[in-house]
Amino acid sequence: MMRSSPVGAVAVALVGLLVALPAACRAEWVSVPDTNDLVIRQVGQFAVLVYGLAHRKDLAFVSVVRAQTQDAVGGGTNYRLVVAAAKPAGDGATTAEYECLVWGVPGSRSDTWKLRRFRKIQS
Repeated sequence: MMRSSPVGAVAVALVGLLVALPAACRAEWVSVPDTNDLVIRQVGQFAVLVYGLAHRKDLAFVSVVRAQTQDAVGGGTNYRLVVAAAKPAGDGATTAEYECLVWGVPGSRSDTWKLRRFRKIQS
Protein backbone atom coordinates (compact mmCIF):
# COMPACT_ATOMS: atom_id res chain seq x y z
CA MET A 1 0.00 0.00 0.00
CA MET A 2 1.33 3.42 -1.01
CA ARG A 3 1.10 6.30 1.45
CA SER A 4 1.11 9.91 0.33
CA SER A 5 3.46 12.10 2.29
CA PRO A 6 2.51 15.57 3.49
CA VAL A 7 5.62 16.94 1.76
CA GLY A 8 4.52 15.47 -1.58
CA ALA A 9 1.04 16.95 -1.22
CA VAL A 10 2.47 20.38 -0.41
CA ALA A 11 4.85 20.17 -3.39
CA VAL A 12 1.98 19.33 -5.75
CA ALA A 13 -0.08 22.22 -4.35
CA LEU A 14 2.84 24.66 -4.75
CA VAL A 15 3.48 23.59 -8.34
CA GLY A 16 -0.21 24.12 -9.14
CA LEU A 17 -0.12 27.55 -7.52
CA LEU A 18 3.04 28.60 -9.37
CA VAL A 19 1.57 27.56 -12.71
CA ALA A 20 -1.61 29.58 -12.09
CA LEU A 21 0.16 32.55 -10.48
CA PRO A 22 1.67 34.29 -13.54
CA ALA A 23 -1.68 34.57 -15.29
CA ALA A 24 -3.32 35.99 -12.17
CA CYS A 25 -0.52 38.49 -11.40
CA ARG A 26 -0.12 40.14 -14.77
CA ALA A 27 -0.83 43.80 -14.31
CA GLU A 28 -2.29 45.80 -17.15
CA TRP A 29 -0.37 48.54 -18.93
CA VAL A 30 -1.78 51.96 -18.06
CA SER A 31 -1.32 54.99 -20.33
CA VAL A 32 0.34 58.01 -18.78
CA PRO A 33 -1.59 61.10 -19.89
CA ASP A 34 1.18 63.60 -19.00
CA THR A 35 4.41 62.67 -20.79
CA ASN A 36 6.01 65.78 -19.27
CA ASP A 37 5.66 64.33 -15.76
CA LEU A 38 9.05 64.62 -14.02
CA VAL A 39 9.42 60.88 -13.33
CA ILE A 40 8.43 59.93 -16.89
CA ARG A 41 10.91 62.43 -18.38
CA GLN A 42 13.66 61.14 -16.06
CA VAL A 43 12.97 57.55 -17.13
CA GLY A 44 13.20 58.62 -20.78
CA GLN A 45 16.46 60.48 -20.15
CA PHE A 46 17.82 57.43 -18.30
CA ALA A 47 16.97 55.15 -21.24
CA VAL A 48 18.69 57.39 -23.82
CA LEU A 49 21.75 57.89 -21.60
CA VAL A 50 22.23 54.20 -20.76
CA TYR A 51 21.72 53.10 -24.37
CA GLY A 52 24.17 55.72 -25.61
CA LEU A 53 26.83 54.72 -23.08
CA ALA A 54 26.42 50.98 -23.66
CA HIS A 55 26.47 51.23 -27.47
CA ARG A 56 28.77 54.26 -27.89
CA LYS A 57 26.03 56.22 -29.61
CA ASP A 58 25.85 59.97 -29.26
CA LEU A 59 22.14 60.59 -28.69
CA ALA A 60 20.47 63.50 -26.93
CA PHE A 61 17.11 63.10 -25.22
CA VAL A 62 14.42 65.31 -26.78
CA SER A 63 11.09 64.21 -25.29
CA VAL A 64 8.79 61.39 -24.29
CA VAL A 65 6.21 60.86 -27.03
CA ARG A 66 4.10 58.15 -25.35
CA ALA A 67 4.30 56.41 -22.00
CA GLN A 68 2.72 53.46 -20.22
CA THR A 69 3.40 51.96 -16.81
CA GLN A 70 2.79 48.55 -15.30
CA ASP A 71 3.25 47.25 -11.77
CA ALA A 72 6.10 44.74 -12.01
CA VAL A 73 5.83 41.28 -10.49
CA GLY A 74 8.06 41.27 -7.42
CA GLY A 75 7.97 45.05 -7.01
CA GLY A 76 8.92 48.14 -8.91
CA THR A 77 7.41 49.53 -12.07
CA ASN A 78 7.82 48.74 -15.75
CA TYR A 79 7.88 51.76 -18.05
CA ARG A 80 7.14 51.34 -21.75
CA LEU A 81 8.06 54.57 -23.51
CA VAL A 82 8.45 55.99 -26.97
CA VAL A 83 11.15 58.65 -26.77
CA ALA A 84 12.44 61.12 -29.33
CA ALA A 85 16.22 61.40 -29.41
CA ALA A 86 18.52 63.40 -31.68
CA LYS A 87 21.95 62.76 -33.13
CA PRO A 88 24.37 65.68 -32.87
CA ALA A 89 24.41 68.51 -35.42
CA GLY A 90 27.60 67.17 -37.04
CA ASP A 91 25.64 64.10 -38.14
CA GLY A 92 22.80 66.12 -39.65
CA ALA A 93 20.88 66.64 -36.38
CA THR A 94 18.32 63.97 -37.15
CA THR A 95 15.64 63.08 -34.65
CA ALA A 96 14.20 59.57 -34.44
CA GLU A 97 11.79 57.73 -32.17
CA TYR A 98 12.83 54.80 -30.03
CA GLU A 99 10.76 52.27 -28.13
CA CYS A 100 12.19 51.45 -24.73
CA LEU A 101 11.34 49.31 -21.76
CA VAL A 102 12.73 50.29 -18.35
CA TRP A 103 12.27 48.69 -14.92
CA GLY A 104 12.83 50.62 -11.74
CA VAL A 105 11.60 51.77 -8.38
CA PRO A 106 10.79 55.49 -8.23
CA GLY A 107 12.93 57.18 -5.61
CA SER A 108 15.64 54.49 -5.64
CA ARG A 109 19.28 54.87 -6.68
CA SER A 110 19.96 55.01 -10.42
CA ASP A 111 22.18 51.90 -10.32
CA THR A 112 19.15 49.77 -9.40
CA TRP A 113 17.28 50.73 -12.61
CA LYS A 114 17.43 48.48 -15.67
CA LEU A 115 17.10 49.28 -19.37
CA ARG A 116 15.45 46.16 -20.79
CA ARG A 117 14.94 47.23 -24.41
CA PHE A 118 15.80 50.17 -26.64
CA ARG A 119 15.18 50.00 -30.37
CA LYS A 120 14.60 52.46 -33.15
CA ILE A 121 11.10 52.64 -34.55
CA GLN A 122 11.28 52.30 -38.30
CA SER A 123 9.48 55.15 -40.05
